[in-house]
Order: sequence, then structure tokens, then C-alpha cells
Amino acid sequence: MCPNCILNQAGLGGAYYGAAVICIIFALVALGIYLWGKKSGEFVGDEEEAKYTVFEEKH
Repeated sequence: MCPNCILNQAGLGGAYYGAAVICIIFALVALGIYLWGKKSGEFVGDEEEAKYTVFEEKH
């Protein structure tokens, strides 16, 4: 915000509130996806194994 707006005690515009709401929604969705992945076991296991499975030969 500009210093003049602060000195005149102008309120935040509606766009700032809208952007804040959108950011909060995105954060909650990201948290929900993370918790869903954690609960379903997506983050369990050996993370080093994945890079070696690419080079395994399939017969």
C-alpha cells in the first residue's frame, strides 16, 4: 500500500480481500491433498529405489 493510503487510513480494496481468500483456499486444498497422500501411503517407502527401477530390464 502507498504511504498516502496509510496516512489517510484508506481501507484495503475488495481485490486484496479476494486475493487473500483465493490464497487461503489454495493453501487449504494443498494441505488436503498432502494429508490425503500421507493417509493413503504415498510418502512411505524408499525414495532412492525409484531412480533404480528405471534401469531395471523387463523380460
